Amino acid sequence: MELLNLRAIPIAYERRAYNITSKELNIIKNTPYRDAQKGHSLSKSISLLNHKGLSSLKKFILKKINEYVRDVLEIEDQVYLTQSWSTINTTNASHETHTHPNTFISAVYYAQCNDGFLCFDLPTTSIRECLNLQFTINKFNIYNSQVWELSVGTGDIVFFPGHIRHGSTVNRLAEDRIVIGANFFIKGRLGSKKYVDLIGVQPLELKN
Repeated sequence: MELLNLRAIPIAYERRAYNITSKELNIIKNTPYRDAQKGHSLSKSISLLNHKGLSSLKKFILKKINEYVRDVLEIEDQVYLTQSWSTINTTNASHETHTHPNTFISAVYYAQCNDGFLCFDLPTTSIRECLNLQFTINKFNIYNSQVWELSVGTGDIVFFPGHIRHGSTVNRLAEDRIVIGANFFIKGRLGSKKYVDLIGVQPLELKN
């Protein structure tokens, strides 16, 4: 039996995609942070990838987002980087489930991670959610699950739509989990004069 997976969520990931250097990792570790929740710190900078010492990492992430737009979404529109930041989860800390407002696509790069999962809440279009059916599960899949967990490790990168609710499992190790986050939005022309829906999107450059 063939399946037509309508309303699919385009989540793309690549294992060990970028080997971060010790110099790059130290830049991320030493950037100023603020406490976001217990054991979870967020960088004060929202344009972290503009640091000249992270130019190679930024170039890699931009290359991969363009591949995602071209090969996964298969659209001709261009995107630009709107924000980039880092987070640190200490032992027994996690990242609460959240979304990224005002964002087209988000990226997560794992600079230091030897334990954990990136967790996605599945939309309420599933049979289980829409009808509130309590199945006896034989094997979990995207049709009968409420949450989907993706194992992650150092060097991995993941792309997903910014409106999808996501979070992380608890860091069970003594070593901090260090993550780079990035948001992207469409730039240029959207729509057409023919259908009276033409708009222009102008990138806004952030300084900090």
